[in-house]
Amino acid sequence: MAGANFVKGGRRDIRIDKKAMANNPAYPPSGARKKIYKQSEAQLKSMITPPGRIKVGVRVKGTESVEQLEIVGRGGNVLALTPAVDPGIAADLGTALGVAADEKWVTYRADWDPATFGRRFDTKLTLNPFECHPNGVRVFTIAITYDALSFTSDHYVYGVSVLPGENSQGLPIDVGAAAPAKKTAKKTSKKKTAKKAARPKKRK
Repeated sequence: MAGANFVKGGRRDIRIDKKAMANNPAYPPSGARKKIYKQSEAQLKSMITPPGRIKVGVRVKGTESVEQLEIVGRGGNVLALTPAVDPGIAADLGTALGVAADEKWVTYRADWDPATFGRRFDTKLTLNPFECHPNGVRVFTIAITYDALSFTSDHYVYGVSVLPGENSQGLPIDVGAAAPAKKTAKKTSKKKTAKKAARPKKRK
């Protein structure tokens, strides 16, 4: 988490891993389109995280709505995310982390207390509709800083996770991995034994 005594710039201090469970992510129908519902496990790696008012931003496609963004910490405590009405937060995020012509930042505010929420979280994300080719993948970005700070001028933490298309959930293929070496039969050298020449018989 960011604080007044931190250095400037962003740090990837939010680790996000897909939760190991069946049908995760899921792609429920949404009319003629499909949405994505993904559950993850997140960990905040920052050691010092003072309590305070924070602002949160997630980058999505311009046609998508964040139907659900839930962050549950220690003891089942839910971080209450309130949509931020200040357009300046999204503009600040766009300047610092970028935003494409077909993207937008969806922003929230919340009251953060590490004593209440801890550093490990269960998260639920639903995007409706999910703008991704079935064979494609998307990178989802979340960024957080304190309400009094700026993403452009101060410190923030961020995390990224992959949102796969419906057909892109198979086992990863490592194209750089070397094929297993073929075992070659060891050559055995046959030692040739030299035949001793027969000594001539002595005449008496």
